[in-house]
Amino acid sequence: MTQRLDWIDTAKGIGIFLVVWGHFYASDTVKIVIYGFHMPLFFFLSGYLYKAKKIGFPSFLLKTSQKLLLPFFIFQSATLLIVNGISLIGSQQLYKIPSLLVTQFFFLDGEVGFNTPLWFLVVLFNVEILFYLFTRYLKNRQWIVVLGVFLLALILSTHVNERFAFGLHIVPLGWLFYYIGFWSSTQSRPVFKSWPVIILGAIAYLYTVFNLNAGQIAGFRSNNLGNFFAFFLGALLGIFVFCLLCQKIGKSQLWSQFGQNSLVIFGTHYFFLIFYAHFIKRVTGELAQVSYPIWMTLNLTTFAFIFYAVLFRVTRKLGITHYFFIK
Repeated sequence: MTQRLDWIDTAKGIGIFLVVWGHFYASDTVKIVIYGFHMPLFFFLSGYLYKAKKIGFPSFLLKTSQKLLLPFFIFQSATLLIVNGISLIGSQQLYKIPSLLVTQFFFLDGEVGFNTPLWFLVVLFNVEILFYLFTRYLKNRQWIVVLGVFLLALILSTHVNERFAFGLHIVPLGWLFYYIGFWSSTQSRPVFKSWPVIILGAIAYLYTVFNLNAGQIAGFRSNNLGNFFAFFLGALLGIFVFCLLCQKIGKSQLWSQFGQNSLVIFGTHYFFLIFYAHFIKRVTGELAQVSYPIWMTLNLTTFAFIFYAVLFRVTRKLGITHYFFIK
């Protein structure tokens, strides 16, 4: 168990680094590679760690709400104050009209405002609630439900950029990868971690995302996936190769601290975009562009993670980690 959790912390750490890199003005090529599997990976890992619950549904609902919804609203509140505070100082007006701020604060129109990565917390909450009911009350012919969810995800994938309240339009897709992660954790078959398998898998993944899916930058949140079957295959290949690599790495003090605190990074890394946008405008005199060279975006991401490493160390020394969801 310990060894398995070690590599999962490493996977979550490297995975959240890729998430942040993709958001920090990454080029299309980098986004194609990262976006092809990075969000399915986190649903997969969450499902891999899921254990059948013996507690009743009200207790599970409360526990899951504390784990996912409480951080969501705390990060949303911080975002509301910071973004609108900056907007008021700079332009003497709110970031968006009040009605839209309220709607997006509660994720009522499929958008969560400026801090867009927070959608994941609500969708994962929905997925975990549905998965609890699935494993608790459905013991036979589960494959029928799995097939039905797959077909529903396929149908919803045709509604590109149509977003529903609480991210319900992507819950079936997230649930599928969550289920695959859970199913994988129950298998006792040996995993082949040889370099030839990893290299061949990586080649297959790159061929899938660049050719079979025509270089689509997969938008999980918007269901802008390109060819659904190519995306699904590519995501599975990406997860497979990535997890094998992380099992090769095993325990890593560096990546584990980021993996254990991926929730904090999910909820706060967009604030760096505010800082970077102002810094770039001050240095160049121009607004930040959509993308920059790999070396620059990689450096921006590395800087953010150096900041997080220092933050985690300081809060541990001060004994205040629990106030910031830091482990």
